[in-house]
Amino acid sequence: MNFSVAAEVSSLENIVSESVRAEALARLSIAVMLFENMSDDPENDYFSYGLTEDIIRLLARNRWLSVISRHSTIAFQGRAMDAREIGEQLSVKYVLLGSVRKNRDAVRITAELVRTADGQQLWSDKYDLHLEYIFDIQDEMARQIAATIEPELSKVEQQLAARKAPENLNAWDCYQRGLWNLWRFTTPGFDSAEEYFKRAIAEDSQFARGHGALSYVNLQRSFLDEPKVRAVRLQTALRQAREAVALDELDCFCQCALGRVLCLTHQNNEALAALDVALELNPSFAQAYFAQGFNMLWHGRETEAETLLDRATVLSPRDNHLWSFHHVRAWTHFSLGEYDIAVEFSRRATRQSNATYQAFAPLAASLGLLGEKAQAEAAVAELLQRKPNYNADTARQELFYCNDADLLERFVRGLRLASLSQQ
Repeated sequence: MNFSVAAEVSSLENIVSESVRAEALARLSIAVMLFENMSDDPENDYFSYGLTEDIIRLLARNRWLSVISRHSTIAFQGRAMDAREIGEQLSVKYVLLGSVRKNRDAVRITAELVRTADGQQLWSDKYDLHLEYIFDIQDEMARQIAATIEPELSKVEQQLAARKAPENLNAWDCYQRGLWNLWRFTTPGFDSAEEYFKRAIAEDSQFARGHGALSYVNLQRSFLDEPKVRAVRLQTALRQAREAVALDELDCFCQCALGRVLCLTHQNNEALAALDVALELNPSFAQAYFAQGFNMLWHGRETEAETLLDRATVLSPRDNHLWSFHHVRAWTHFSLGEYDIAVEFSRRATRQSNATYQAFAPLAASLGLLGEKAQAEAAVAELLQRKPNYNADTARQELFYCNDADLLERFVRGLRLASLSQQ
């Protein structure tokens, strides 16, 4: 990370949490209350305080999220807290509450996300951990909670935007509706997403995430495009991603979109740099870990890819992209010749409700190479049910971002052994 970016990153939480507070009513906003120390020992207050501070710092790195500073929540410390009262006084839409109970060798952390308009609990979880390295636990749990909260808030915002009348949508509402359609991973979904993202930009031409999201639509379409139109699609996605980064170089999502397009156009070193920036900007951003894992895989660095993909799954176990997390991990093990493990991750991918036909291809090929003929043919049948004309040529064309000719040929050979048509 260069020094200019490092300086911006080090002060990012202050920029976000304080400068956008005046916009809290119009933007997505949250207050993180001090995690309550449920232990008998008041000396454990430091752990609760440190965990709260780390969560605030990490959430604040999401440029679209207005995070109220710790100083503004002090008035609520040590008293029974009503989320609706907090929302009214701090002008926030959401509140994160939590507690820490620590004894000699274990700690239990609970957290819950509450909507201030009606006090409804939207998400909650608890974490039971053994105490070995207390500050490692503090850092890890802050990242885990921050990484979980971000997609949960996005899902709620998408639901709220869906209820609004079309004529009442602002740029943020259009962006959220676009995301809901994008995550369907279907051609009609991509069509609707593109329409909403363009509308968001029409409402606010400087809305960096609108441009980044448009780029993301085009790069996702490139996986399903016919070869003759793929190059144009990727060229458009690259232009849109660069526009997004030019508008806001400190937005991790925009840097991530740029990195993903660079990877798909075989600019793997440039992709690595952009995705490193995304991770520096937001070390809790599961999508950036996934994107860098994808990039490392097709750059021939499978071991590093596996670590990054595992991290993405741990940080966001309910992610809309979860099928892709498992799918790419399957490819990582396929590349290493570990076909039995590739089968396991492929099966995990296929179990996700929004998985596409692509999840069944490495499953069939891995089973074919393992000599599991009956299971391989069953996987091919599932693949062809979702993509009737899929064949060896399709397989080669769809791995247009692959830099390893041997991997590609092993894949096609596995499909042939699984009784997939070569024509």
